[in-house]
Amino acid sequence: MLIRFKVSNFLSFDKVQEISMISGKTRTKEEHIQEDGDLKLLKFSALFGANASGKSSLLKAINFAQSIIIRGIQFSSNMYCKINSKNKDKITTFDFEIKLNNKYYSYGFDVLLSKNSIKAEWLYELNKNGDEKKIFVREINKDIDLNEQYFNDKISLERLKIYAMDIQNQDNVLFLTVMNKNKNNLYQDRNNSIIIFKDIYTWFEQVLVVIPPEGKMIDDSYYASEENLEKITEIVSKFGTGISKCKIEPIKLEELSTRIPPQILSDVIKFTEQNYMNAAKQGQKHVKANSFLRANNELYIFEKAKSESLEIKTIKFEHINNEGEYSFSEESDGTRRILDLIEILLNNKTNRVYFIDELDRCLHPQLTYKFIDEFLKNKNRNNIQLIVTTHESRLLNFDLLRRDEIWFANREKNGPTKLYSLEDYNERFDKKIDKAYLEGRYGGVPIFETLFPLGDDE
Repeated sequence: MLIRFKVSNFLSFDKVQEISMISGKTRTKEEHIQEDGDLKLLKFSALFGANASGKSSLLKAINFAQSIIIRGIQFSSNMYCKINSKNKDKITTFDFEIKLNNKYYSYGFDVLLSKNSIKAEWLYELNKNGDEKKIFVREINKDIDLNEQYFNDKISLERLKIYAMDIQNQDNVLFLTVMNKNKNNLYQDRNNSIIIFKDIYTWFEQVLVVIPPEGKMIDDSYYASEENLEKITEIVSKFGTGISKCKIEPIKLEELSTRIPPQILSDVIKFTEQNYMNAAKQGQKHVKANSFLRANNELYIFEKAKSESLEIKTIKFEHINNEGEYSFSEESDGTRRILDLIEILLNNKTNRVYFIDELDRCLHPQLTYKFIDEFLKNKNRNNIQLIVTTHESRLLNFDLLRRDEIWFANREKNGPTKLYSLEDYNERFDKKIDKAYLEGRYGGVPIFETLFPLGDDE
């Protein structure tokens, strides 16, 4: 889970700004919290603000940092905060505090964006009393400072020192990234403390999910199961979509070939068959391989099972009081938006931290409210966090959210973005906060200037 994220000198962020999932003093809606001794973490937060206030900058910062961790610096960015020309030569900092395997860690790095140069990197284990235990600290052109007392295997430690020495002067890649490239044999023993490098990297690669405004389905595999389709039908019917049934139907290869470019279709088929062969070689029982293709607003499922030829299927929908079936592309934008994000409402098992930019895109205000309400009602979703940006002021309702789940992004006179929580205002729980927000009490709303001034009334 995410504890907090800090960023500085990136897009509209100048000085260090942070968003925190640590609960405040609010005592309402305790079910919105995952408790771990003295640390209480929120499962949900919503960030409000005017256009160009910096809401999307927060998600871009997280996505950018994630990309560097997984792939390294691969292109010229120049995404430093341009409010001050001196920022071109200043460090940009990304720092994540996370809960992982019932422990707490701080991982981050400094980068000079104007030169695509990593300058520093660090990983600490944090204790509840505020103490921290260094795992490693890195500065470019210096030996990586490894805490040798942290690692319980001398052989692994010696290999770690060699890897650290190899990248001492490399400023285009992180040590964490290097420790997760072609090194699976290093992590076969989970009791070896060096596993922390794999676990932290896996958090960024698999747990952290950032979805832009036009983002599509996260995990299409949810649609390959008849059991899941029943759950999907149950969920989407609650949203007033008119859908009464979701089902899988076969589609002939000849028909699909008229819709999909031949090379793409050939690649997906080869990929599916190769996955099947790999699974079969490992001696798995009931071998089945699925691949998924999104094209022209349709979802196609490619399935290969033992002793069976390749099957291709697609999703169809039945509607209340309507004859015939509807394809994915024939559904409304709002319905497709719900279906694109359905994993968030279905996922009770896999650890995830979801960041969604403009959750309310294409959604009626009541649909947006209902989506968040459904997410928060599931008490079994202790391993899931959802952080969204939105303009939907109807969510500013203490019947739905706690004070500490509400955040604002604000820019005054096109200056730097500041992030702050409604918890800072200590508002009463009977206050109409949506009205106060739109009136500008908390900032984060547009300030209009008169473009075409009118003369005085005669």
